[in-house]
Amino acid sequence: MYKKLVGALYIMNIVSQAIFTLLLPILVGLGISWLLVTYLSAPSFIYVILIMLGVLSGLYSMVRFVLSAMAAYERLEKEQTESKKTNKTGNNNG
Repeated sequence: MYKKLVGALYIMNIVSQAIFTLLLPILVGLGISWLLVTYLSAPSFIYVILIMLGVLSGLYSMVRFVLSAMAAYERLEKEQTESKKTNKTGNNNG
């Protein structure tokens, strides 16, 4: 029960960080484009350019984060499996 809860919380953490990693560059692009249009009288198409750059960089960052998080999760599971095997063989020898 405890391990399932910790696993579920770990997955929820990864999902929330992935969403944050995706949305933050989009919001930064929107904010910068709003500042440029409002205060520097930049053309309105700057919204499209900076939001698209935000989407692309957000997707790239999210995919990179999820892949690294999944690799870390697999490594953790492998270490736990190996420690269980070591404990079983260690108990038989003792």
